[in-house]
Amino acid sequence: MKNRIFNNISWLFFDKIIRMFGGLAVGIWVARYLGPERFGILNYGMAFVAMFSFLPNLGLDQIVVRDVTKYSEKTDRILGSSLVLKLSGSLLAIVFILFFVLNLNKTEVLVKYVIISFSIGFIFQSLDVIDFFYQSQLLSRHVVVSRNISFLIVSAIKIYLILSRSSLIWFAITATFALLLDALFLTVAYTKTHHSILNWCFDKATAYNLMKSSWPLMFSTFLISIHMKIDQVMIGHYMINKDVGLYSVAVRLSTAWYFIPSIIVSTLMPYFVSLRHQNYDRYLLQLTQLYSVMFWIGAFAGIITLFFGQNIILLLFGEAYRNSFWALVYNMWNGIFISQAIARGIWMISEDLQKYRLYNNAIVVILNITLNIILIPRIGIAGAAIATFFTQFLGTWVITFLWEPLRSSNLAMIKSVNPIYLVNLGGTIIEGFSAYRS
Repeated sequence: MKNRIFNNISWLFFDKIIRMFGGLAVGIWVARYLGPERFGILNYGMAFVAMFSFLPNLGLDQIVVRDVTKYSEKTDRILGSSLVLKLSGSLLAIVFILFFVLNLNKTEVLVKYVIISFSIGFIFQSLDVIDFFYQSQLLSRHVVVSRNISFLIVSAIKIYLILSRSSLIWFAITATFALLLDALFLTVAYTKTHHSILNWCFDKATAYNLMKSSWPLMFSTFLISIHMKIDQVMIGHYMINKDVGLYSVAVRLSTAWYFIPSIIVSTLMPYFVSLRHQNYDRYLLQLTQLYSVMFWIGAFAGIITLFFGQNIILLLFGEAYRNSFWALVYNMWNGIFISQAIARGIWMISEDLQKYRLYNNAIVVILNITLNIILIPRIGIAGAAIATFFTQFLGTWVITFLWEPLRSSNLAMIKSVNPIYLVNLGGTIIEGFSAYRS
């Protein structure tokens, strides 16, 4: 088990490192080529579509991983039911997006085309259920190989588009094509590992149970999407496309390291699900240690950005994006609370407390939109970043005290700021793995 977890994390880190540096390099080239205004249009379209991503996702990600881990004999029914649910959600999302886009009279025609192009990608994302299966088996190398082949092809296409001086819409189409390639290569990998999607089947009872567990996560995901993307949409409303482009650079740089908490959580999820039943005290201790890791990773990233963020922006994106600095600083420190919240997802799903995440996020979104309305017209894109930072802090450490079942976890997250929890972290986890294996 130790080896499987280590290998899984290694493959996921390999994947994210390639995507982070490769994607950042190509993304910087795209940003320089398009300039702040056209880059702003591209990212406005992404942000608008992302607010509807809760419908294709349905909050199923960790639920499917949990259920396949616990009920491996029902794998084909779980995956088949998940696929049908995600496809249905994707089609519904596209209908909603078309309705809103076609009725937004003030929106430029080019922006509408960009939004519609991005939305089609939801259909291809439905086959992410294959990824969930490999997560449950700690075999993410198959996903890594598949998605990196797709990534390399799409990166080559973007470079060609830049060199051939292509129009903006082709970059949006390429993003959708990337999701199509991901789906194709995932299917090939699944087939080559002696599985077949033809064995999947839809089961009403299974679908009902999945939705029963995931609906709070689905609406929570919706609220998180609003919280994370509404700032770019509101900047586009109150300001100009150039400001959206400046803010998008800050967001892109600040979220570049989020793959670290995501990898750790997705890999450890099956382990914690099992450990909860094997040794509950160790389960709680190691969760607190995980919260501590997340806090200090985020703090380190924030300190580096405060001192070197301006130089990084100028080096990578050029003088045109200089004014992204303070938006970058606030968004980077926001990562502390985001990464801790990602880690707490393990505990909330294991304890079946997803509905409280929904309640919590509902309050956070209202506060975030209110602060954006107040701050963006007054201090611009830095105001949007401050609004996100402040509300994420409240949502992670303060508002959660309203719900009695979450208070113990909240105290553990605050307590984890003490670096003592990082001492002997490796020994504790190895000992836990050994106990789990036996």
